[in-house]
Amino acid sequence: MEQFTFERLEKMVGEKLTVALDNNQTVEVEISDVQRTATHGKLWEAFALYLDCGELEGGLAQGTYPFSHEKLGEVALFVSPNSASELEVIFSRRVEQP
Repeated sequence: MEQFTFERLEKMVGEKLTVALDNNQTVEVEISDVQRTATHGKLWEAFALYLDCGELEGGLAQGTYPFSHEKLGEVALFVSPNSASELEVIFSRRVEQP
């Protein structure tokens, strides 16, 4: 999960992630945007990752799915649909203070 940072994902807009579905199929979704959220600040790194799932008929239901990418590795992410073609993943983690 440490690979999923705002800075890294922002540079990857337009790249594809592979998501494994319950029916043993995999599909690709595209990183369409990354935006800081209101919680972001000195104590929290907080951002939203937006994924275009255009090739999925009917979109993807809210839930946890395994995602993979050659640069990011494999990780289970909780996604929420914003529309039939867009998914949102929220990251919010406490910043370690020295």
